[in-house]
Amino acid sequence: MTEEKQQRSVSSFLKQNMAYEPATKEVAFKRFTEPFVIREITNKEIDGLRKKATRRRKNPATGQIEETQDQELFGELLVTASVVFPPLDDHELQESYGTLADPIGTLKEMLKVGEMTDLSGEVMKLSGINQENLKDLTDEVKK
Repeated sequence: MTEEKQQRSVSSFLKQNMAYEPATKEVAFKRFTEPFVIREITNKEIDGLRKKATRRRKNPATGQIEETQDQELFGELLVTASVVFPPLDDHELQESYGTLADPIGTLKEMLKVGEMTDLSGEVMKLSGINQENLKDLTDEVKK
């Protein structure tokens, strides 16, 4: 072992020794006077979102329980979870758009299709997810 390797310590990887603040970013759209604020999504959150987007059903032919991931729902959950401002669970905001108790519906009502695509892209970039990573996540869930 070299002297350099002997001096290395696992302590630099301990959670309490890490200076980590989740990244945030402002995303402005011309129609709104204030920007949306998004945050990166953690691995733990991704796991939870995948579970929420996974549907189980019994295959009538085999009797086996099969799991499939609803990609559209997963994407909507991902973007919605990332939005810090405006707070999509705000009662006044939801009431304004007629989407009570529906943060996903609120975001979909607020944004045009192109804006939703742009916001989704920014969320993916901020969280370090590219299309190849997303495909890998999907393939992993399918297994």
